[in-house]
Amino acid sequence: MTPVNYSYGIIFDFFFRLSYNSIMAFKEWLKEKMSEKGWNQVRLAHEAGVSQSAICRWLKGEREPDVATLLKIGHSLDVEKRELFLVTGILNRDIFTLDEDDVAIPVLSSKIPCGVAENDFDTYTVGYEVFKKSLIQMKTGNAFNNGLRLYIVRAKGDSMVGKGIVENDLVIFSPDLQVNSGDVAVVEMEDVGLCIKEVIFQSSAVILKSSNPNYDPIVLIDKPACIIGKVIMHVGYH
Repeated sequence: MTPVNYSYGIIFDFFFRLSYNSIMAFKEWLKEKMSEKGWNQVRLAHEAGVSQSAICRWLKGEREPDVATLLKIGHSLDVEKRELFLVTGILNRDIFTLDEDDVAIPVLSSKIPCGVAENDFDTYTVGYEVFKKSLIQMKTGNAFNNGLRLYIVRAKGDSMVGKGIVENDLVIFSPDLQVNSGDVAVVEMEDVGLCIKEVIFQSSAVILKSSNPNYDPIVLIDKPACIIGKVIMHVGYH
């Protein structure tokens, strides 16, 4: 759950039918939320009071829930209405109002396949988090005012605990900022997807280093590292 208090006052069209893209977004979002909770279809069906067969169809992208059912799902998963309606397309990012000093940053699915281009990240958006612009500007300087792209991934595991990044932290990164040796970055690894590592550049190698001594560094010799973006900051709710 986000720590932000949203102001409503938006009229929703409860007869809205989800588009194909919205159905796909909902499918990915639902998978992500179920994974975070550690729930299977049976558990979600019980908690939300819906049929398991309906959940199966949603996860396959075959059907879309109506708004009343969406609200049941959101309540069972402890999700704000705003996030629920954004991810399904009922509330469009272009029409909702934020406070002037707020910025909404998309949260990416942890299941992004390897090789996805940066321009396709929005396809894998599973929610949004709202932050104060001043906080982001403090971390990025003038780059923020020049259309800096921002995304969030949720930290998995304990490989970066030495940097204070723990399980489920929100890690904000930008693909537009240069990554220098010693920076923490979001990198893409084959068979793993997106992960967070300290990047060390050497003459003929790139080292992807964890900040937990229990994990060995990954050394890439004469092989380019797929660096997705520079980590700007992380936020934990623990």
